[in-house]
Order: sequence, then C-alpha cells, then structure tokens
Amino acid sequence: MKILKSIALIGGLAFITANVSAQAQGGKQQIDPQQRAQKMTDNVKQNVTGITPDQESKILAAEQTFTKGMQDAWSSSNGDHDAMKSKMQPLKDARDAQIKTILTADQYTQYQKMEAEHKGGHGGGNSSGN
Repeated sequence: MKILKSIALIGGLAFITANVSAQAQGGKQQIDPQQRAQKMTDNVKQNVTGITPDQESKILAAEQTFTKGMQDAWSSSNGDHDAMKSKMQPLKDARDAQIKTILTADQYTQYQKMEAEHKGGHGGGNSSGN
C-alpha cells in the first residue's frame, strides 16, 4: 500500500506542479525539467525491481526528453488543458516506447502496472492500451 500511495503522491505532485507552473508563467516560476525527470526516474527505481545503473541513466534520459516536451506542450497550449492533453499523449507514447527498449519484459510489465496505478490515482482514463 505504501508503494501505491507513493506513486499517487509523486504523480499528483508532478501534475500539480505542471498546473502551478502554467499559472505562474507571468512570474516565470517554472519547475526545472531536470528535477522532475529525476523524480520520475526515482519513482521507476522504487517500483520496478532490478533496475541497473545503466538502465537508470537511460530512463533518466527518456524522462528528461519527456519532461522537456511536457513543459513545451504546456507553454504552447496557453493554459488550454485539452490542448495540452492532446500534445502530451504522443510524448507519453514515445517515452513508454523508449522505456520498453530499456527494461526487461518483466520490468516493463511492472512499469506498466505502476503507470496504470498512477492514472487510477488521478481519476484518469485509459489513454494507453496494454
């Protein structure tokens, strides 16, 4: 249960951070994509067993690309949540495809479970199939 709460908390913080960043654009209080990518990588390490240092560095690189794209998508959608969601899905799909090449089949199954629980914690829909 601690893992589920941790996932929900980290995912919630990332979502809230994106919303706060957008609301604070006038003050340029943007969350550092590097920090967000590191938190996301740490979340994967905590919830997927047997992550090697090599896998961790590759996951971090994938998360950095994703968080940079996420920040750009939010900035370019001018606060339009639906527009951001439509820009985010291809970014998520690309990140997941990249992570699938990094993890073993068993690890990727754990990753998918973690992601599904994250979506459930937000009341999110089924945006990616298995």
